[in-house]
Amino acid sequence: MDQVEKSNLPSEKKVWIVVSCRQAQEVRARVELERQGFEVYLPMRLVSIRRPGRQANGARDLLARPFLPGYLFCRVGLALGDWRRIWSTFGVKGLLGSEERPAAVRDWVVDRIRDQEEGGFIKLGLEADRPAFDRGARVQLAGLDQVEGLFVEQIDERRASILVSLLGRDSRVTVDLAKLRSAGAK
Repeated sequence: MDQVEKSNLPSEKKVWIVVSCRQAQEVRARVELERQGFEVYLPMRLVSIRRPGRQANGARDLLARPFLPGYLFCRVGLALGDWRRIWSTFGVKGLLGSEERPAAVRDWVVDRIRDQEEGGFIKLGLEADRPAFDRGARVQLAGLDQVEGLFVEQIDERRASILVSLLGRDSRVTVDLAKLRSAGAK
């Protein structure tokens, strides 16, 4: 079949598939797949990490990380079989689905993830993204009902800083977030 006949054929509808990547190779796989002409979507998020050697002052850096570690989306034509080239791409471990045919992901799934982006990064606004308590909220430590404090800030997903008054002195302490509960209003 020559070029003229190929151009008259209706183009196949492309679908999203999920590509499984080798450990920490999502960006490399994306670059290699794009180099081959594939449309690729690698949703990213920002994470806050402490700088090595700077724990005392709490300095933190924001780093871009894959939103779905180990996976990315690639748009392919299933009937044409162009997806078979993905298997031999650097950074790729495999495809979700069977060896005969990868599983298609509905467009709305990828669209919904893209809708959560702000400035190129996923910003879901989930409960986990918000502090467990508002600043200044009265809190108690589980098991120590007589010890009340004021919530200062959530340090990370497991720890929080609270202000407690003990022995006539205010002290800022770091506690396990799971052990905090609301003390209610006085």
